[in-house]
Amino acid sequence: MTFWRFLTAIIYFYILLLSLRIILSWFQGSVSGRPWELLIRVTDPYLSLFSRFRFLRQGMFDFTPLAAILTLVVVLRVIDSIGRYGRISLGIFLGVVTGAIWSAVAFLLFLFLILAVLRAILLAVSSTGTSRLASALGFMVEPAVSLVRRILPLRQSLSDQQYLYLTIAFLFVFRLLGGYLFGLLVGVFYNLPI
Repeated sequence: MTFWRFLTAIIYFYILLLSLRIILSWFQGSVSGRPWELLIRVTDPYLSLFSRFRFLRQGMFDFTPLAAILTLVVVLRVIDSIGRYGRISLGIFLGVVTGAIWSAVAFLLFLFLILAVLRAILLAVSSTGTSRLASALGFMVEPAVSLVRRILPLRQSLSDQQYLYLTIAFLFVFRLLGGYLFGLLVGVFYNLPI
């Protein structure tokens, strides 16, 4: 039992280091020195394993750190299952992986939902809607809005603002419905006899 707890503690600590590395990389000009170099040496080899997957980089978004952390979360859940049940079955493994995948998708849906709501608020408050922040938010939300445009092609054309509102509704409903359905699926996997 103590081996599993020790391994879990190491993985949690490494996730903390990865998170620190990711957050500090947003402020590249202000971060330097020996601790930063050590952090890079400890985290970059693992992060570089995921940077090979081009589909994880979409436009200005780089999802490789999210994939790296998600992989460690799956490992943590598998270790927790082994520690709790003394074994790992195919059903438990499928439940863990499905739950972790939904966690990542739910995080992205929530992130895009927050960005879209902020964009809508700025558009409602600002008379022109052309501030730098509004433009940046529009650029960040565009992948979700264009996806909604492709999924829901309407006969009459809508304005960009109307598509933004439609995107907010779509993200909200998809987040709620997806959470419910994935919860059911994870429960089915955990109850598999194999």
